[in-house]
Amino acid sequence: MKLGIFGLGYVGVVNTVCFAELGHQVIGCDIKSQKVSSLLSGKSPVWEPLVDDILQKQLASGNIKATSNAAEVVQHAEIILVCVGTPSMSDGTVNLDYTINTTIEIAQILSGTNKDITIAYRSTIPPHSVEGTFRPLFDKYLQNYTGKLKLAFYPEFLREGTAVKDFMEAPRIVIGTKESDISELQTLLSYNQNSPVVITDTHTAEFVKYVDNCFHAIKVAFANEVYSIGKCFNINIELANNIFLMDKHLNISARYLRPGLPFGGSCLPKDLRAMRYFSRLHNIEAPLMNSLTESNEKFQERILQKVLSHQKSKILLVGVTFKNFTDDVRESPMLRLANDIIDNSKVEFAVYDEDINLISLRIENSNIVKYIEIDLQKAIANTELVIVTKRYMPEVLKYVNDKHIVLNFADMKRYDSAAKLDYLY
Repeated sequence: MKLGIFGLGYVGVVNTVCFAELGHQVIGCDIKSQKVSSLLSGKSPVWEPLVDDILQKQLASGNIKATSNAAEVVQHAEIILVCVGTPSMSDGTVNLDYTINTTIEIAQILSGTNKDITIAYRSTIPPHSVEGTFRPLFDKYLQNYTGKLKLAFYPEFLREGTAVKDFMEAPRIVIGTKESDISELQTLLSYNQNSPVVITDTHTAEFVKYVDNCFHAIKVAFANEVYSIGKCFNINIELANNIFLMDKHLNISARYLRPGLPFGGSCLPKDLRAMRYFSRLHNIEAPLMNSLTESNEKFQERILQKVLSHQKSKILLVGVTFKNFTDDVRESPMLRLANDIIDNSKVEFAVYDEDINLISLRIENSNIVKYIEIDLQKAIANTELVIVTKRYMPEVLKYVNDKHIVLNFADMKRYDSAAKLDYLY
């Protein structure tokens, strides 16, 4: 394919050489002539292992060209990748000036033509940028155009130092678009049968890059904080970390990385409080650790507001122990929700949960006992709003009708039901 790449910074250069290595004819474009000259001389304007070797090879093959003439690139390309910078302002605002200017320039060049073209943005941009900012720019500046323009977002997940490998052996490739047919871009990106191609809407694709990087930042901050505290106890840090990393079932896995209810139970809150105490004891600043409880509390409040926003006078909570297949209600967010509903609203309230131990509940949480129902079907028949927090969604859906609202707090699945369904996410 014939590709045009706008922006010869880190992302643009890596994409230029890698797509050329895959056999495509690539023209890179940058307003800075020194970057263009450097690339044409066989010297990458950015340092990245393997890039210079591939660059020189593909320059010799004729697969790579470079220019500061945007019109030359647009006229050449079947697909354009926009890789210009999106720097962050001091307040966190993302500066889209370069992407906006590039978009306007491309639109003006395409005006008056019938050229079919796909434009995919690779620069990291806030959700809704493609459809909320860039498409309206094409609507405004693209005049007398009779071709087919397709827009997409194609996030990059390259790590400096291993970018070529990350490109060629991508764990996943994401395409965000509202186009009904994005086959040209999909064909371009189906270069490794072991790299799944996920097609989604643009704003989801735009957001996942932020998810990745924020999680990486959390991991780094977590390790630094927790082992700074451990050092005060003369812990063998290397061994402790190796032991932690050995658990691929919970610690290094997809578990606990799915959005859901707040954390609770007998262990997490207690041990987090202990770790915060250790940090105070040894004068170790641990802002990440200290923020976790507040974050959890804020989410607990959002859940309550979600419930109250429906303004129903009959509410059934299905699931009150802190997780499936345990009778433990210690610091259960569901038990907290039950108490919050009782305290904050004048409603007919009921609780159903097969896992409840009534004897323990009478001893530790006697105020809840009077709300317990043992017949789910009967309890649903007598309520308007059903909140499901555990494994009971399939059973609940058997008994609800179009007069019910079901809040699915148990998972992220979308179910079919006669009832109105609402979700945390």
